[in-house]
Amino acid sequence: MRLCNTYAIYSVILKLISLICCKACNPAEYETDGECCPMCPPGQRVSKHCDNNSGTQCKVCVGSTYTDFPNGLMACLTCTVCDEGNGLRVKRKCIYNSNAHCEPLPGYYCTETHGESCRKAHEHSTCLPGQYIYQKGTALTDTVCKDCAEETYSNGSFIHCEPHTNCESLGQITITPGTQSTDAVCSHKSFHLGLIIGILLSLLLLIVILSVLLWKKRKNSTCCINHFF
Repeated sequence: MRLCNTYAIYSVILKLISLICCKACNPAEYETDGECCPMCPPGQRVSKHCDNNSGTQCKVCVGSTYTDFPNGLMACLTCTVCDEGNGLRVKRKCIYNSNAHCEPLPGYYCTETHGESCRKAHEHSTCLPGQYIYQKGTALTDTVCKDCAEETYSNGSFIHCEPHTNCESLGQITITPGTQSTDAVCSHKSFHLGLIIGILLSLLLLIVILSVLLWKKRKNSTCCINHFF
């Protein structure tokens, strides 16, 4: 009795396997309502499923739609839009059998990819004054900045920090010491001394002129008083 039951179970399992195998569609087909229909080629979609009298009827994708694989879709896929608001531009246009490929705008780098296409990009970082560009940004990587060492400077756009100008070695004097973001400001000693002398002479001349004017004014006032009496 048990042997009969075992054979019955095996028989049911074999029938189920047979049904599954028979119903499974091959890789070039798709299943619809229990039937296997030939797929449409890339660039097309199904307009009518196959039946006993005819095969699958397909239509070419139009407008901003596409399919890039054999399919049993009733509608084509919508083309990707390369949005400038996401830092993107078109690398390859969308056509009926291929989706658009996007790439970062100049000065941007990709932060989210999908296959060969970029989905989102950010603007390259800008180095601050006192930093230099250690590594320039690319379409895939951000700019890398590093701080300047002592006695050097950069305004943020240098690819390496520059040493501060040594004014004394040039026979000049330092007007403003250098910082991490600015160079030292130098001046010629002769020019500096001449400037001081010029200022002093101008002040002295101004004092002399004012004194003469006051003396003349007082003299005129005295003459007028004497004439009255």
